[in-house]
Amino acid sequence: MKVKIVNKTRFIIFLVISITLILVLISALFKIGKAYSVTYTQYINIEVKAGDTLWNIAKKNNSKKEDIRKLVYKIMELNDLETAKIKPGDIIKVPIYSKKGNLD
Repeated sequence: MKVKIVNKTRFIIFLVISITLILVLISALFKIGKAYSVTYTQYINIEVKAGDTLWNIAKKNNSKKEDIRKLVYKIMELNDLETAKIKPGDIIKVPIYSKKGNLD
């Protein structure tokens, strides 16, 4: 049985779409391209002491050895801080890695 391609443009578009769908399905099966980051489900409150910075607080509470910059950003986001400036007496929430949380 011989097959004749009548419209080459449609055939090429069909092939591209088919290959793309197959690649998406394969990547979904093998979870290729999954981005990994730490999931926080617990938080602790920390009272800021004289000399404390968000960087130091993040470094002390970085149990998962995450990039400190990301943890500082997460702390700022969690506490609705526009800048990294904190002062003694402030109470800030610091995310703690939960072993139950998975990577998302």
